[in-house]
Amino acid sequence: MAGGEAAGVDLSRKFVSESELDERRKKRQEEWEKVRKPDDPEEVPEEEYDPRSLFERLQEQKDKKQQDFEEQFKFKNMVRGLDEDESSFLDEVSRQQIMVEKQRRDEEKQELLEYRSALVKKASAESRREPEKSLSKPSGEQKTSHLSQAHLLVGAVKRRKYAP
Repeated sequence: MAGGEAAGVDLSRKFVSESELDERRKKRQEEWEKVRKPDDPEEVPEEEYDPRSLFERLQEQKDKKQQDFEEQFKFKNMVRGLDEDESSFLDEVSRQQIMVEKQRRDEEKQELLEYRSALVKKASAESRREPEKSLSKPSGEQKTSHLSQAHLLVGAVKRRKYAP
């Protein structure tokens, strides 16, 4: 590609005269003088001649691209082990997570215990008030023992109502 049309070669002709080659060299030398740096050689370096066919050159470029592509993804798929710093960091993070979970569970247990103790205190306070109320009732009316037993069993036995 670089040695073909870019150099001014007419592909329809198979023969290139010496004068045409000299003209091209002069043009290249003039261009070289324009862009040459003081530490570069005075004469333009010769173009490298590649005797391979276009197919071979294109195939080589294609193979290089494919090889670069495979190498790029090969490194991404490589698995490397953790070094000492990374493993110690992960251990520390794991320990911190365990401590946070334990602290959360302890707080939940403490709140449940406080709630249960409050329920017990409330129930005991209500049970203390009930005997006072029952003592303050006049005992003049005496119900039959049968009614009092029925009254006691009403709270203990609950009958199910079957819905049709």
